Amino acid sequence: MNILVLATLCSAPSAHAELRLSCPVQWEQLNALRGAELNASVMGVKVRDWTPEYLDQVRRKSEECSRSGTGPESLRKAEHMDGVSRVYPAAKQFIAENADRVQQEKTRDQIGATVQQSDLKRVITLDGKGLPKSITIVYGPTGRATKSCDMLSSGIGYATAESYGQAVQFARMCQQVGLTSAETVTNLERQAAAVPTLYKALDAFADRAKQLAATSNPAEGQLKELEVQQQKLSGQLRALQLPNNDEAFVAANKTVAEMRERVQMAACGDQAVKAGFPVSWKANYIVMELNSPELFCNFVQAAQRNGAQIRYLSAGLLSKEGFEVKSPKRTVQVFTQADRMPGGDPSVKVMTPVSAKIDGKSTDVTRTNLRAVAAELIAAMRNQ
Repeated sequence: MNILVLATLCSAPSAHAELRLSCPVQWEQLNALRGAELNASVMGVKVRDWTPEYLDQVRRKSEECSRSGTGPESLRKAEHMDGVSRVYPAAKQFIAENADRVQQEKTRDQIGATVQQSDLKRVITLDGKGLPKSITIVYGPTGRATKSCDMLSSGIGYATAESYGQAVQFARMCQQVGLTSAETVTNLERQAAAVPTLYKALDAFADRAKQLAATSNPAEGQLKELEVQQQKLSGQLRALQLPNNDEAFVAANKTVAEMRERVQMAACGDQAVKAGFPVSWKANYIVMELNSPELFCNFVQAAQRNGAQIRYLSAGLLSKEGFEVKSPKRTVQVFTQADRMPGGDPSVKVMTPVSAKIDGKSTDVTRTNLRAVAAELIAAMRNQ
């Protein structure tokens, strides 16, 4: 016979327990049900075995005694009514409370048996009362973390698939004794069902990113396919309420971003030169707003993508190079001054706007109005 069955049998109520009743019924004895030791006896029945049916037997016996017992009838009826009105309701509440205690005892026995009979004994600990205390969560070959019941609601991150299965069982134990919520259990169950497939997909994505990065010129189609996979995985992580900080995934995302920048840099440079801009400008940055430089060729590409007309303005009498962005509603010309990026590559320049002409009206560009000029420029670039 296994431990779980034995524990259940030991706590099962006796089928032959009989109340010890006589006239007059000693109603006050029922007060002993309050918070009593579960194996103590009250009126011949163990506290753990008391049910509302036993209490009804007491009431019926008291009623019978009130009709045919010894002593004055008025006294007998008064004792019966006092017991029914005062002691009976309290005893019913005591019985319900004791039934909860019995159920808690059974739950603790079941939890203890479950832990002892499985590999959970390696990772789950119980407290002195037999309640679930903590679980060891495994993160790869060396990572370990200890979680208590109240910590499960924040998730267990990128634990191993085995740890997820164990955490689900631990969470169910915690829920049984009111130490965590059903929502927490449901979330862990959902995550545990998904992580094996998800982990394989994350590994495949990381491997594919490395392979593609090793090529000198990644094809646009291959890169887009990888980006679609990236977005899909990010969506799955959000849906599963998993953090977007898995080391391999973060590294692969960085690799994809670097490849995209490489591809865009090449495409941007080509488009900037085709639009008539000096070759040197494709690696320069333009200050759109305070402290926010943007690669100029990206700016050209964005304008062309939106259908705005953009062209190079050769140096005039004051030797100021510039460019013009024209949309249906506005024409913005910007003249820049090129400076070396502080602490950066000497060949990379930051082009700071020094003057602008908006719909034919000239203005000097200062720190005060730079954002206003940038807003006009962005609107024109968006073909607005």
